[in-house]
Amino acid sequence: MKVKEHSHLRGQNGCLGFFYGLDALLSAYPEGGLPGEFFVNGKTQSIWVWDATGRSWYDSNHAAPAPFFGIITDTNSFSPNVESGKEACFVYIAGHAGSYHFLALKGVSPLTVTTTSAAVIVLVWDGTTWRDYVTPISLDDAVHLSYMYRGSWTESSTYIYADGFTDVVYYLGKYYRVKQAGSVTGEIPDESDKWEEVTHFYAVADQLYFPTGQLIVLDRQQAIRVKGFGSTWELGDGIIHHLETGTFLSTAGELRVPAGGDSEIVISPVERGIKFWRNNKEVLIIDWDNNNQVRLLMSQFDDSGSRELSISPQQITLSQLDSAGQTLNTSQLSLNGLNCRLKQWSDTLVEGDIYVDENNVLKQKRG
Repeated sequence: MKVKEHSHLRGQNGCLGFFYGLDALLSAYPEGGLPGEFFVNGKTQSIWVWDATGRSWYDSNHAAPAPFFGIITDTNSFSPNVESGKEACFVYIAGHAGSYHFLALKGVSPLTVTTTSAAVIVLVWDGTTWRDYVTPISLDDAVHLSYMYRGSWTESSTYIYADGFTDVVYYLGKYYRVKQAGSVTGEIPDESDKWEEVTHFYAVADQLYFPTGQLIVLDRQQAIRVKGFGSTWELGDGIIHHLETGTFLSTAGELRVPAGGDSEIVISPVERGIKFWRNNKEVLIIDWDNNNQVRLLMSQFDDSGSRELSISPQQITLSQLDSAGQTLNTSQLSLNGLNCRLKQWSDTLVEGDIYVDENNVLKQKRG
């Protein structure tokens, strides 16, 4: 549907146009509407109006908040019980050009509204008088075919008209479309009655080509969605998102993969590593240490703090940390030997423990 230019400004009972579903409208107007605005919803086949108080869109086929009170179905008998000092708004869909007479409006003589095409007519009671607004509309875009541009015409190619799509070709400086349902092969566009010249059209693309360095720019809440074989990828707001699994590439360039429950795997080019998260804590990290050597760090958390195991080409380190993340003790195994804390005789010992007694002698507990 094309909304032609009209005299009233946006926000003064203006029709925003035809949209197939509320999501399509929100893509064009993510900030919402203005008082008095409405649109034609092709999905519900009804008028939706903006509720400025609740800041949401309402289907006029159901109860809606004031000042919108409904759809006019019969101009001759339409006689709303409006009140002085209270605003009210009503919508009538004019299917063709002509004069429409509202014969029974309260407090005024019959009102005539004239339109030169199909239109949305809005009658507004401002509390004292009636005002009318006319938004001419065309349903052409809602019922026309979708065009598939096939480039320059070639004699060997087959062109079709089927399932709401028709092929368009370029031939000797003009564009032609397949005129009737079926297929066309080898028939020259400007000589065959199976073709029809078109002066302008909107095409559905089957391929996209961009010169080097060119960009696709998407406005807010716009997205490119690619779907097939049970897998859907969506590009929007700087994020690439796999809808079925929840995997996404963030605006920071991090690949985030849900791993069930509160677990997540993060591949980060910023922090140069792979991280495994659980309950908002890093339980496994594979990255490079300060010496630019590969490191594997595993952590286990409890109420008292955590225990960490760090493995690098130089050494294996086992650490115990308190709840504030401060290191309590550390043991290291490297090519240079073992550096660790031995148990003391005063510690809790079990069979086989090696410890240092009160005389600083190394012993092993037996019995």
